Amino acid sequence: MNLYASGRIDEVLSSITESLAVAVYVMKYEALAIYKESKQSTPNAKEAIQLQPLIEKNLLSVADLETHAEKASFLSFSEHRLDDGEAATMAIACERNWAVATDDRLAIRIFNSQYEHLPIISTPEIMNHWHKHGQPESQVLCQALIDIESRANFLLGRHHPFYEWWQSCKNI
Repeated sequence: MNLYASGRIDEVLSSITESLAVAVYVMKYEALAIYKESKQSTPNAKEAIQLQPLIEKNLLSVADLETHAEKASFLSFSEHRLDDGEAATMAIACERNWAVATDDRLAIRIFNSQYEHLPIISTPEIMNHWHKHGQPESQVLCQALIDIESRANFLLGRHHPFYEWWQSCKNI
């Protein structure tokens, strides 16, 4: 949802050379809408998230829990009070040795405690990657970060390694 809220998801995903996937559960039940403007200004005005065009452009694929091991991992992650989307994403990633993109602190802590060899990538890291490799204009990057904050209701903690970078990009 965060990347979609940037208004630049095609460009952001195009800057990443690795294959990217979204869990079926997340696509069907969680990544449904973002705020048209912001939660504060228009809390009831939402925009539907359209992932199908990204799939058709081969920028994103869809992954489902397929094996017994993935389903067992899903149940294990669910026991830790993760929402089903995070649990499905992490189960698929750990069984397939994929990296995980999440900003959920509980999910990160649980995943790192069990699968420290697999990378976890945050929204700021992905946006920083786009900054370096996609080379958007400064104002475009600034607006994308502001849109992520307002349209996805995203708040980056002061202790995040990319906090200073994020703030400096917004102040351009």
